[in-house]
Amino acid sequence: MRLADLPFTDLAVQAEPEACRAKTRGRSLELEVLPNGMWPELRDLHEALSDKKVPRFLVDFHGLRLRAQRRETQRGPVFMVRRVERQVRELDDLRLAPSVAKQLRDPELRSGLVIFCGPPAAGKTTAACAMLLARMREIGGFTWTAENPVEYDLQGVHGKGQCYQEDIAEDTEIGRVFADTLRSSADTFYIGEIRETSAATVAELASASGMLVVSTLHAETVQQAVLKLGLLGNWQSLAQSLRVVISMRLERRAASAGGSESILRTQPLVLDPRSKDDEIIRTKIRQGDVAKLADDLERQRLRFLATEQR
Repeated sequence: MRLADLPFTDLAVQAEPEACRAKTRGRSLELEVLPNGMWPELRDLHEALSDKKVPRFLVDFHGLRLRAQRRETQRGPVFMVRRVERQVRELDDLRLAPSVAKQLRDPELRSGLVIFCGPPAAGKTTAACAMLLARMREIGGFTWTAENPVEYDLQGVHGKGQCYQEDIAEDTEIGRVFADTLRSSADTFYIGEIRETSAATVAELASASGMLVVSTLHAETVQQAVLKLGLLGNWQSLAQSLRVVISMRLERRAASAGGSESILRTQPLVLDPRSKDDEIIRTKIRQGDVAKLADDLERQRLRFLATEQR
């Protein structure tokens, strides 16, 4: 068996192949021991990863596209590797609720902040890039990105729009990319992931500058995402700029043909100036009272459900 044949999501690669472990499901706690027959390939992969001197990067290896992070331990470097799809998926293929997909495609969504949140391997980056691709094709405009690292190849013309991607070595470069983007007639700015204060501040500033900003965030729920953004950035700016937050998680269930399958569960929070409850939600965010968003989330869930059942 080759590494490409192994259905893994995450892989820990170190110098000793017998110590390498894999996850076959992103949220699983079960670690798989890799068979002896893969050890030569694992040694080659470790060598390929060791040639990279940056902390985060993308690598193509034996037909696999891998996102890697270098971690230094007391016994030497370990590379945490995640399998990445080569092709950007279509928004309609993600099994998002139709009402949610409609919000992401809305031509009136021209500025503000859109966040995809969830645990690792929930499909946040996949969904964000699918949204960017759909909007470029259907609506148009220039899209610029700041990614660490670039995962999907989006650069080029897509329907009515065009994308330019910038691969950055450190998150601290996001501010510089944003300053350049302001001078580049950008309509949409994509930040690969908001990890720290500088990225959150830039996201809010870019949103206030009239651009549509799309990004991802590690947070289990919509409320946790709003709390994290408020703590990393500024509550006032967040309340003004936030437009959509979509939490994502993959659940396992029994498949009709036997075995199990992954089902995507989402929960959206949409802030629309055309909605009568828009200012009520923004006031809660401005005050940092994220617990009270539970009522708004339930109200929107029922509203979206009613829309889809018509």
